[in-house]
Amino acid sequence: MDRRLKGRSGRGVGSSCRTMARGDRHQKKDIESALKRAEAAGLKVTRDKGKHRWGFVICCPCNKNHVVYCTPQSAGDEGNKIDNFTNRHRGHS
Repeated sequence: MDRRLKGRSGRGVGSSCRTMARGDRHQKKDIESALKRAEAAGLKVTRDKGKHRWGFVICCPCNKNHVVYCTPQSAGDEGNKIDNFTNRHRGHS
């Protein structure tokens, strides 16, 4: 498997969630920084290649997700939505 596509393990001991691979970055800076904050909070960030959506932010314990699109109308608003999802699910992991 290509080294840059290999996922890093999630936070916590025995976590079954896999996090965003090193090569999977969003092209908008606001969204990329929000995705990094979500990953640091213990949420799973996955890439959905080949589709209109960029990927998902997933809370593994409650199985809820937030869809991240490739070209949102406002990168700042999308970053705020990701941060809100992260804050709501911070204590679950």
